[in-house]
Amino acid sequence: MLGGVLASIAIVATLFGILKWRSEEFDKTSMAGLSIGVLLLWLIPWGIFIIIPLALTISFISPAGRGEWIKFRNRRVAISLVLLVLLNAFALYPVSTPAGADEWGEPITTENPHASAWPASEQYTWLHDGAVIGVLNSRTPHTFSPWSQDSSSVTLGVMLGMHDERMRQSIDVMNSLIPSFSIDSDTFWLEEVDTEGKHQYGDDTQYIARFNVKREGFETTLATVLIVGFPNAGGEVSLLSITRPITSSQDDVFEEKLVLQYIESQ
Repeated sequence: MLGGVLASIAIVATLFGILKWRSEEFDKTSMAGLSIGVLLLWLIPWGIFIIIPLALTISFISPAGRGEWIKFRNRRVAISLVLLVLLNAFALYPVSTPAGADEWGEPITTENPHASAWPASEQYTWLHDGAVIGVLNSRTPHTFSPWSQDSSSVTLGVMLGMHDERMRQSIDVMNSLIPSFSIDSDTFWLEEVDTEGKHQYGDDTQYIARFNVKREGFETTLATVLIVGFPNAGGEVSLLSITRPITSSQDDVFEEKLVLQYIESQ
């Protein structure tokens, strides 16, 4: 929450300074629109991917809006670029420390060497009940809103290849600690499995995504991956991933036991 509040204040203050600096006429429309845009980052699912096209559409539909764009074009272009820079800079703000269930014991790793530096994130990994369990806390620079924060983050992570990079750690853990499992972490790929998109755990309904781990050139599924999302207001999402080799017993694809242990521990 704190990161999103600080980012919102910094964005509004910086943009106000840009609009006022060496300006004979204050662009009140831009200031009002940008302030509303920052507020909508806390409310609108998918954040800037909805807000930016919507704002541009509204601006150019109105003849008065088109006239203001011509009048303040250079300053508005500069503001748009600064806004994107600030959102990207906010994505480097540190995240909270991941926490697992007491039943899982101590994490076997507390960092992921395969994770990218942007956005800021931290991942702890456990080996429990024959599965590799990861808890990832990550910045969501595209939105401060909790609505659809988890689904949009997973979708973007798949599109950008971030989940493949993070999955390498789980593959390496299974290689080193599960004798029956052996796969080169550089040759796997994730196949998304059609699912309902959500599942009820106890009294809570959570966003889920499922994947099969496959090796290049082979159709056989080597492991299954379940991702459960836990959104938070303020631009930080928690993702629980459970990677289970296909060789172990697997009676529940939704991993009710492990997910409920995590929920009860938070």
